[in-house]
Amino acid sequence: MFLIVGELINSTRKSVGRAIADRDEEHIRGLARRQQEAGADVIDLNAGESVDRELEDLLWLIGVVEDELGPEVRLGIDTSDPAVMERAIVACSGAPLMNSISNEPAKRSLIDVAAECGCEVIGLAMGEAGMPMTADDRVKETAALIAKCEEAGIPRERLYVDLICMSIASSAVQGREVLGAIRRVVEELSVKPLVAVSNISFGLPDRRLLNRTYLPMLVSAGLAGAILDPTDVGIAEAICAARALLGRDEYCMDYIKHYRANAAA
Repeated sequence: MFLIVGELINSTRKSVGRAIADRDEEHIRGLARRQQEAGADVIDLNAGESVDRELEDLLWLIGVVEDELGPEVRLGIDTSDPAVMERAIVACSGAPLMNSISNEPAKRSLIDVAAECGCEVIGLAMGEAGMPMTADDRVKETAALIAKCEEAGIPRERLYVDLICMSIASSAVQGREVLGAIRRVVEELSVKPLVAVSNISFGLPDRRLLNRTYLPMLVSAGLAGAILDPTDVGIAEAICAARALLGRDEYCMDYIKHYRANAAA
């Protein structure tokens, strides 16, 4: 299974930040519903833009999205505050996904929360040295993260590692460095790699073209999941087509399902 995490309910997006501040349920309900209908397995929730109200806002988002999509909806709880994470995880009716832990010393207590809750977890391949620039950096940080997680009681089967896409506008080699890191963590560390695809195109025109082109390359390298905008039809098509062509979609059933759903729309 390829994990699709819908990224649209994030308070750093101006329209979402306003909707949260104004308690505009209809806007949030619409974003949640459209992402689920487009094939998102997880609806990510981020309310971190207002630090003083983060817990209150996050609990409100959980209530609105669960009311819209049902208590079985899988939510991604996206916060760097361990206390907020713990409260939000408990508030979820279904089995949430924690987003995200890392090797940064300040996030050690998040690893402890992840160990206690038993959730699947997204971990960032990043530590004290900051953002990784090379495939070697990413593999090294991934190995360190796996060791910390296993020491805390989190098996790698519960872990997705975000190998951190960075914009090719500021570093032209980042596209290939991430691809190399994906291949290596799959082969050398047997862990599930994940990326936030749209970061690769930040600052460039026609970002959707770049995202849609890059995604099949990522899938071919061994990508197991992505944080993305599932309502971008081209992105969804690229995932389905790439997985079918690589033999990762038995009898092409996901591809056929996607085709039929969009043909009927």
